[in-house]
Amino acid sequence: MNVVESKGIRHLVVRAESGEELPRALAQALEEASARAGRLSGTGVLDSVELASVDADGARVTRRIDAPVMAVSITGNIAQDGAAASVRLYATLVQESPFGLQTVAGEIVSARALSLEVFATALDDVALVRQGDDRSFAAAASSQPQAQPQPQAQPQAPSPPPARAAAPAPRITHPEPPRAPAPFPATATAAPAELPSAPTPPARPMQHRDDVEVYPETGDLVSHFHFGECEVMSSDGERIRLRQEKDGRVREVALGMLKIEAPTTDPATGKRHFRLSRKH
Repeated sequence: MNVVESKGIRHLVVRAESGEELPRALAQALEEASARAGRLSGTGVLDSVELASVDADGARVTRRIDAPVMAVSITGNIAQDGAAASVRLYATLVQESPFGLQTVAGEIVSARALSLEVFATALDDVALVRQGDDRSFAAAASSQPQAQPQPQAQPQAPSPPPARAAAPAPRITHPEPPRAPAPFPATATAAPAELPSAPTPPARPMQHRDDVEVYPETGDLVSHFHFGECEVMSSDGERIRLRQEKDGRVREVALGMLKIEAPTTDPATGKRHFRLSRKH
């Protein structure tokens, strides 16, 4: 057995449009979201379903259902097959018939989505590579750690903390002026003369707190390194939803995975424009 721990996890929600083909359309959507390893689960209504299973001798058998069926449970995984993302889907389907409720299960070879919602858990720091297995119709997924986990540890030590650590240094110099009069107890009037100059030095370090990172908000425009020109639909400070200008698709991205450059303002529309690149 090969056990690999993953700490780079993203959660994606995929809603299939009516008429999209499975699993091809789902694999393409996950490829565009840079999700090439992970697990899948979902429910929905499918049509023109071709299911694969095995008989008592282990031989592959398929059946086709040319009628709408409800997928009460869909599970699967994402892995790499060559240079592209590959999806394996396994479903439990139910359908009302003259003999009552019928249930079938197997691997989805092909199907047409009528309504489908899939929840994907992407493992960004693990590589799953499909390997052929003559004893089974489904390829096995082997886990191999990528060389990318180390760069993701960098967000734990960002540049802002050192800037905040330097702030207490000016405060240490502030209490020192009152210590100077201590050697001269006889001249108590000299200490008040030094007090007016003491408040001015600590007032300047407080201005260093202006370096607050600006995040895109609803209505702002962004240039995403993968999705291109987009408009911000919503943002909760941790994740941001973007609508692509080229086709209107809505994407959800974690802000912690992005490097956000300072915005510019469009003089014609007054909107802010951000550049979003991959954080290394």
